Amino acid sequence: MYSLMLYHHPLSVCSMKVRLALEEKGIAWSGRVIDIIQEQEQLDPWYVKLNPKGVIPTLEFSNGSTKVVTDSARIIRFIASIPEGNSLLPASEEELQSMEHLIDLADDIDLQILSYARHPSMEKSEKILDARINKSLFLAEQHPDLKHSYIASAERSEKSKTFRVDATHIKEVEQQAFESLSFAEKQLSSHTFLLGEMYSLSDVIWTVVLSRLDLLGYTDWIHGNEFPQLKSYYQRAKGRRSFSLAQIQNEWWDK
Repeated sequence: MYSLMLYHHPLSVCSMKVRLALEEKGIAWSGRVIDIIQEQEQLDPWYVKLNPKGVIPTLEFSNGSTKVVTDSARIIRFIASIPEGNSLLPASEEELQSMEHLIDLADDIDLQILSYARHPSMEKSEKILDARINKSLFLAEQHPDLKHSYIASAERSEKSKTFRVDATHIKEVEQQAFESLSFAEKQLSSHTFLLGEMYSLSDVIWTVVLSRLDLLGYTDWIHGNEFPQLKSYYQRAKGRRSFSLAQIQNEWWDK
């Protein structure tokens, strides 16, 4: 018998994607919350050895041996591949290709940088990034064997600090998001869900993307007339039992 352990955080958008996939799959799993805000636990050496990028989520699949899966898009695909539980995959090859494209479109929207850019307190979001940089640089000296991971972590956070106040970069991210939403809107023109009447893996990731865009204040996109199909779709997705079970949070961190 296999077991699943998810390292995650309640307010992490990537963690939400995985929790929703697990709940829609309908299989048992255990979780360990990693404090990515105050303690920056994702940078602790034991965790960096598990996930060299020092990010969440991470999934451990144990079935005699242990398989570690990182990156939320890879994790949700792995969950869908488990034979037990509900199917999250369409039957036809054509629909599978459409699903993969929809997942990639959603995953490519840089929700992290938009979240830092639109946090109600720039000072607090900057403190989070500064704490991440400082801890990464400190641990890089303490753990030479993990130095490459820590330096890469510090550099990513430095880029986030720069890009979140770069109006041109934010506009580019928003334009990419708009184009992806436009594609999803067309998919829903004659379907209940993105690939038809079945709630698939593509719906898992898009449900969370819409939830985060809702939090970020893109009201015209989510609740206005810009994307009427997506507006109705989002309400249907929020009404699913899995939405509450997976704790799809519309909250800011450390307000």
